[in-house]
Amino acid sequence: MVLGIIGIVLFCFYAIPSILAVIFAAISLGQFKNQPNTYTGRGMAIAGLVTGLVGVCLLVLLVSAGNFHLWFR
Repeated sequence: MVLGIIGIVLFCFYAIPSILAVIFAAISLGQFKNQPNTYTGRGMAIAGLVTGLVGVCLLVLLVSAGNFHLWFR
């Protein structure tokens, strides 16, 4: 979740925290699915996944807005 929040704050500079947040959240959700009695914090993993995806979407919007003038020449 921390990487997802950092990815949202710094989306215009770095995509790495957001991408790592999505990867780590997917891994942890898989661990919750395989061993639900062993691991806790499923809500934090979902929050990390959501914030990571928001950071990636913001980055995609920023890149597409920067290249907007190339589409309609």
